[in-house]
Amino acid sequence: MTIRPEFGPDYGEEMWQPGGTPPGGHKTRAEHELEEHDEEDREVDYLDPEDNELHAVGQVCERCATVINATQEVRLLPDGHWVHEVCPVLPS
Repeated sequence: MTIRPEFGPDYGEEMWQPGGTPPGGHKTRAEHELEEHDEEDREVDYLDPEDNELHAVGQVCERCATVINATQEVRLLPDGHWVHEVCPVLPS
């Protein structure tokens, strides 16, 4: 169990009282970190890098001024404009 002083230099700091159970049960910090690491590894197994692509169908590329289609990857600039990852080569 923990208590928090209501005033003084330790205000807001938690203090352990004897006989209390530490947060997270009886696991050590190392055990807790190992579990978190294992959980992160399991999450990575389900990630697909292709899921992180942006598409902006119908928007106009700020760089080349062509309309962006569904198969083209894009970037969103900080000013809110869209640009192709790689602008298409236009026939001259």
